[in-house]
Amino acid sequence: MNVSTEVLTGADWCRFIVAAADAIDAHSDELSHLDSLTGDGDHGANVATALGHARSQIAHHDDASPGTVLAMTADSFLDHMGGAAGALFGSFFAAAAASLGDTDAVDVRQFADAIAIGTAVVTKRGKASAGDKTMIDALIPAVVASRRAADQGVSVDEMLQLTAQAARDGATATTRMRASVGRARYTGDKSVGIQDPGATSVALIFESWAEAARRPEADR
Repeated sequence: MNVSTEVLTGADWCRFIVAAADAIDAHSDELSHLDSLTGDGDHGANVATALGHARSQIAHHDDASPGTVLAMTADSFLDHMGGAAGALFGSFFAAAAASLGDTDAVDVRQFADAIAIGTAVVTKRGKASAGDKTMIDALIPAVVASRRAADQGVSVDEMLQLTAQAARDGATATTRMRASVGRARYTGDKSVGIQDPGATSVALIFESWAEAARRPEADR
């Protein structure tokens, strides 16, 4: 069966992190290629390493709470990715985890609040705003979509689909932007026409969660 229409349990979050790791693995070369056009060219490999570590860690904690799963994911980014991107992804998951505390299950409103808090921390730490061509440009639309879903009282599954589409649309929109922060800003107008790798990673993660929510339990 699919995940609950009402809440996401710790077991659901374990599946989500595994799905995210698998999705990034599949797109690692694409992400690193995007990064090579304006940066060091190692973004895909680095995100894959961090999520791969998280995937192995949660395999031993399948009874963990949602907050614990996200906290372990945060630690994997902070300890195994490094650099500015590792700190930002780690901060996002750490803040989301802290917002959930010890709750056993996450409803649509709690999900929306968690990613909003995570996004606020990334915005402050990265000193980036919407339109700067960063992961924020995928995160902010995801927050808006999840909050709208919570207000409308939709199911968890539908909320995840809407959030994933918003994140993808945000990532796609970075193609038209000129980088204003980070290493990419030094490329100036050459950054226009290139989709931001950080925003693309965010979209892939949210899309993997939406897909995992739709996937029958037997296929997981």
